[in-house]
Amino acid sequence: MRTRSVIRGLKNSQPVRVIVNGVGFVTTVEGMTQMTFTEQRVAAWNALEHIAREKITGFAYTSTFYNDRMERTSVDVQVDLI
Repeated sequence: MRTRSVIRGLKNSQPVRVIVNGVGFVTTVEGMTQMTFTEQRVAAWNALEHIAREKITGFAYTSTFYNDRMERTSVDVQVDLI
């Protein structure tokens, strides 16, 4: 049986380069689901969905999150298809 794609329009085995808050690593689309920190995972995931939707090869932005105590956290993220 065929495995569903995690992001519509991209293969799960597609390699991607991710830079989050200045720390870079190479993984796959499916491997991004195993990122440790929620804010970083969500920011990278949103960038990857933007890449798939717009059919571009890379995207970078700053994402801002608020926790339950209304403390702001900013995450700088860049995602590129390899």
